[in-house]
Amino acid sequence: MSTPSWREGLRTATASAFPGTAAQRGALLALLLLASALRLWDLPHIPYTHDEISALLRVRFSSFSELIAKGVAIDAHPAGVQVFEWVWTGLFGTSEMAVKLPFIVLSVVALFFLYRFAAAWSSPAAALLSIAFIGCIQYTVMYGQIARPYAAGFFTCALLMDQITRALGGRRRAWAGVALAAALCAYVHHFSLLFALLAGLCLLFLATAHQRKQVLLAGAVALVLYLPELPITWRQLGYGGVGQWLAPPTPSWFPEYVAWIFQFSIPLAVVVLGVALAGWARAFRSGGNGRSPFLFLCLVLGLLPLAVGYGYSVWHAPVLQYSVLIFSFPFLVFPLFAGWRTPRPALVLPLVALIAATAVFGLVEQRKHYEIFYRSKYEASVRGIVEAAKYPDRLALVDLPEEIPGFYFRQWGLDSASAPYINVHGRAASFVDSLLGATAAAEVFHGASAGAAPENLARIQQAFPFMLERHDMEEGQVFLFSGMPGNGKLEDLSHGSLVTPEAVKGDGWKVDEDLPASRDSSDAFTSGPKSWDLSGREFGAVFERSVFDLASGDNDILEARMGVSNVGPGSELRLVMELKEGDRSVFYRTSGDSTRTGATSLFTAIPLSDLPKHGQGTRLKVYLWNPGGKAAQVTSIEVRVREGNPWLYGLFQPLKGPLRFP
Repeated sequence: MSTPSWREGLRTATASAFPGTAAQRGALLALLLLASALRLWDLPHIPYTHDEISALLRVRFSSFSELIAKGVAIDAHPAGVQVFEWVWTGLFGTSEMAVKLPFIVLSVVALFFLYRFAAAWSSPAAALLSIAFIGCIQYTVMYGQIARPYAAGFFTCALLMDQITRALGGRRRAWAGVALAAALCAYVHHFSLLFALLAGLCLLFLATAHQRKQVLLAGAVALVLYLPELPITWRQLGYGGVGQWLAPPTPSWFPEYVAWIFQFSIPLAVVVLGVALAGWARAFRSGGNGRSPFLFLCLVLGLLPLAVGYGYSVWHAPVLQYSVLIFSFPFLVFPLFAGWRTPRPALVLPLVALIAATAVFGLVEQRKHYEIFYRSKYEASVRGIVEAAKYPDRLALVDLPEEIPGFYFRQWGLDSASAPYINVHGRAASFVDSLLGATAAAEVFHGASAGAAPENLARIQQAFPFMLERHDMEEGQVFLFSGMPGNGKLEDLSHGSLVTPEAVKGDGWKVDEDLPASRDSSDAFTSGPKSWDLSGREFGAVFERSVFDLASGDNDILEARMGVSNVGPGSELRLVMELKEGDRSVFYRTSGDSTRTGATSLFTAIPLSDLPKHGQGTRLKVYLWNPGGKAAQVTSIEVRVREGNPWLYGLFQPLKGPLRFP
């Protein structure tokens, strides 16, 4: 029986450590240099992500056993990257450049192994076209710059498939590489472990009868190497997913993922798909060159991790994110360009340059990667705390995860006692109200990350009406408010409607005609504004308008404030915001009970950024609610729209417009 042509092709391709012609090798080196430049750009100033900070907080242990018990076992990732960071930071420190550099190197070296894999199974031309795309898009550039398991797993999976290819091609030493790479995959991430298992099953089918003994031996060695990790993995399986902050995917997840891979760029999609179709058209015209399992292999490795992740996320616990698919993503790209088998270099090299140039243009100009990724809301917030300490009349108020300020104080060698601040993360609204009511400060610096209480902005601006600074970043903002007008006052409120017992501003209000209103006459010298008396009433005033008529941006924030002159004991008075489709309520949020006596304000807010279709197609309904009808007097209800942050989720969603508050 004759040897299948694809086996002969592997033997020929793996005979060289660097397949391809001199021109093709030169093109690959140029792509690797470009990929390095994209990832190393301004390396000392690439800020840490939240994930990296979390990991660095878990390497501050003096012993290996303590690291495993307190830094690894409590997490949901295997030990490999955490142990590496523990050793690495112990040697070289925790500066951004020192921590990120090895991961950037791994992400670039992975491209070489991916090239060798694709060149052996298809052609060097197809491999070059693939690497031009894979190496220059935000997907791999960004995760290559993050010191977490994604760049490491990208490398180990690429190494595994390269070593499998060389082993099938007859390179006996590659079997040791297969075992080592598979074990490394298992130590890096559970999805790279899944990838290694799928690759091993494929290898069993692709190997000859003589090679299957070596396959089983390599698998056994990998398993033995993985044994120390098994108790940790068994414990981590009980943690479930990350459902506390990650929602299960819906069918729309798939087109959104594809659009993100292409950087939401029509030019990039047209170029890549056009080149891919042209290659397959040439292949069909020229006829086949023997049956090869390459396409089947790539589809198994590319699609099954996605399918498993989706099914697990829907039926058990959410785990599916773009990051966990970076290990398998390249194997969805290789089939696109597999039609380019034996083209002339004069034809392929310009196409390689075109794909790379279009991807880089999308990365820099359309996705604005370096403007967004290099500006940290955490750094900006902590710098604001430090700056506020220089002004005795400025209060630093932040809404950040508790560990963030302390991390940066230690990282920058600052004494936290010299830069006081108050973190309201997770604190009750009554705490913030009391704080703002008691402070003697003239200004308030406010830094907040995504997930901060959306009402706090309105709450702060009620006490300090003048916005002097606003800076928008990915997943965060910083502000400076003042109690007195100053130069350069900013305005970010695009709509305002107000109703009082004496006046109405704006459309959409409806007040019960029999709702009694009176003026406080307890003071013989002054009289306050009129207020509605809600004693014995549950409702009385409502605002209702289409979200389309109110909000002009996808990330705008709908805010409501209710002025209260007094409440009786045990009052449950609250302010409600509701979004409705027809008679069905699709979103509901309340201010909580009014627990303070005397004059106060109740706030509630809805960020449209976190809603399906950003709330379009719904009606906003705002109303007071007084369960039990206890005594309460209301002076006003106001509805406002605050201009949203267009780059709030700019790393993973289309940018929502230019940045007005950089």
